Formats: sequence, C-alpha cells, structure tokens
Amino acid sequence: VIHRNVGKFAKAWGFGIDAGFQIHQGKWRFGITGRDITTTFNAWTFNFTEREKEALYLTNNEIPVKSTEMTAPRLVLGIGREFKVGRKSTILAETNIDLTFDGRRNTLVSADPVSADPKLGLEYNMNNVFFLRAGINNFQRALADDDTLNQKKVWIYQPSAGAGFKIQSVTIDYAFTNLANQSNPLFTHVFSLRLDLANSDKNKSKKKKK
Repeated sequence: VIHRNVGKFAKAWGFGIDAGFQIHQGKWRFGITGRDITTTFNAWTFNFTEREKEALYLTNNEIPVKSTEMTAPRLVLGIGREFKVGRKSTILAETNIDLTFDGRRNTLVSADPVSADPKLGLEYNMNNVFFLRAGINNFQRALADDDTLNQKKVWIYQPSAGAGFKIQSVTIDYAFTNLANQSNPLFTHVFSLRLDLANSDKNKSKKKKK
C-alpha cells in the first residue's frame, strides 16, 4: 500500500506487489527481484484554492483535478561478493542490473523493448552492528552544463552514501541520495526501520533454553 503527500496540494493512494529471492553460495550472493509486478497504480487527487487556480490559469498551466500514475513492471538482477577485512569486518561489493520492458530509455544500455540500468555499490560491515555504504546509479546522457548551444552531451551519474546501525533484530538505515553532478541537484534523505523476524524468533528460543 502506497500513500504519497505533496504538501497541501496533492495526495495519492496506490497499491503494488514486489517479490524476490536471494541465494548465498559461499562468499557469493545472487538475487532476483520483480518490482511492480502487477503494475503499480497511484490515484492522485488535487486540492487548490481559487486563488491558486487563478494563478495556474494566468500562467497557462493546466489545473489538475484527478489523475492516475502507473509504474510499469521491472526486473532487477543482482550479484555480490563478500570480502573479509580483519577479524570482525567485511566489505560487500555488489552490482545490480535494472531491466525495464516499456521501450527505449535514457540508460547505459538503451534498446527497444528492453533497457538496462546498472548500479554499483559497496558496504562496509563492522561486526554486523555498524554499516557504511556508497553507490553509483542512474547513468544517463545529458546536455553539458557549459554548452550554450545545447549540442554537447555527456555521461552523468548519481552517487549516493549511507549508514546503518543494527541492534539485535532491529536495523536503522539512512541514505543520502540524488547527489547528481549537474547544477542545482535535488538531495534526498531516506530513513528506514527494519525488523528481522527470523532473528527475533531465534533470540526468543535461545532465551527459553537458558
């Protein structure tokens, strides 16, 4: 279930399904995930005052009433390897390929109907308690900032960084994303809280045995 809120102007409710699995083979990890499998729908409603509607009308902007946003299905393939660093630390190197099937996109591999968007990442794990992360994604060709003729295109990408802290079965993660190398980037701060039910059940069974 998805709920999105853009200030007092717009709200949306939606629904989508993701599914995936992961295989661990020694120090290697392999995974596959289907996102928005059934196509995710978001129904938007808008709320403008009469003064705001007048401003939109005078600036030749369309006054939205209702709309439906659809997110097409995609397939994510991932592979990673863990490297031992000291006694209690590891580094996980990972690459993902985001496959879309709705036509040619502005990605590193652009084709019709399948386009591929690779992503690279590293995670430093200290005693399975503290984590540091860095990654690069969203490779695209865009007009160069210093090109006044709008003819020169360059490859751009978006780096990201983050950290995590784990206490027993609870993990708190933070990510700083959208660090685009274009002018006036829009930064995004993402906080998440994760509960590992499998580890929680294991801890309970250990306490009972004691």
